[in-house]
Amino acid sequence: MGYIVIDLEWNQPLSYDSHVYRTVGDRLIFEMIQIGAVKLDEHLKVTDSLSLPIRPQHYIRIHPRIKRMTKLTEEVLSEAPDFMEAMRQFTDWCGPDAMLLTWGCDDISVWQQNIDFFGWKEPMPPFYDIQPFFSAVHQCKDRKGLKTAMEMMEIEEDESLHFHNALYDAYYTALVFAKLPEPDGVLRYPQQPKQLIHPRADRMKGESFDTLQAALESEAAVHPRCPTCGKHLQMEEGGWVHQSADRYIGIGRCPHHGELLVRLRFRAMPGGKIKMAPNCVKATKENIAYVHTKRLQIARKEAAWLESHETLPDPEEAIRQADRASMPFDE
Repeated sequence: MGYIVIDLEWNQPLSYDSHVYRTVGDRLIFEMIQIGAVKLDEHLKVTDSLSLPIRPQHYIRIHPRIKRMTKLTEEVLSEAPDFMEAMRQFTDWCGPDAMLLTWGCDDISVWQQNIDFFGWKEPMPPFYDIQPFFSAVHQCKDRKGLKTAMEMMEIEEDESLHFHNALYDAYYTALVFAKLPEPDGVLRYPQQPKQLIHPRADRMKGESFDTLQAALESEAAVHPRCPTCGKHLQMEEGGWVHQSADRYIGIGRCPHHGELLVRLRFRAMPGGKIKMAPNCVKATKENIAYVHTKRLQIARKEAAWLESHETLPDPEEAIRQADRASMPFDE
């Protein structure tokens, strides 16, 4: 049996009030538009790869955010095979006795919904999840994104291989997997799809603000509280670290409970407001080192950017264009 690392990209309706969404409803919340996959040999070296675009049959117009992230356009996908033909090509390429590996449960959930909607009947190989295996190996209390995992394992991003391309993300995932000890341990993490439901932007708890700056100057950000005793934390010098488009992190100190990792998650809301949800957990040495390293990396990137640009990118605009990491699951 051989490992195949896969990643998917998918489109979504331009509006959940659109005619096409009202027609298909929650039976097809996301429509697959690309399969990326890499085959690994017994030494976890890439031996073959596949980038398979898929022509959408319902969400034909590519959502602007999806187009921006994936670089996939209506023109690129217009000549691609439809879902059923793409599945035939993919299963033929996989061959017998394959084991499919993904990063997280998002892909298998979208995959299963598309299989059910379009009526694909052929049996599929088993799926296993590298993400919780990675967390177990590194003793992480939460699941890490692929980019964070690469940083933790000192895997450099190739500027010619952009994230949110299914083939490139599968390749990066394979690099992370290859550096994990006892890789067959991933077999302890079989995957089952989750039921997708209509996404609701207001599910994230938190407080809404007119601007990002107002959120960062709020009491909840300037003086976050210890979740155990309620005391205000003293945030370390250097301020918040921009972890991703919609996430900031920092280290605070509680007088009774020591260092805590503080996360600020942001989301653009209808009407132009920004919602902020803070979260605090006990900080490990690895958390503290990661925040300090990330702060240095950001400083270097900003300095390099300013060498050829007058100003830094607008962080509030980045939040409004951010790809949501969380999927709309029916728990």
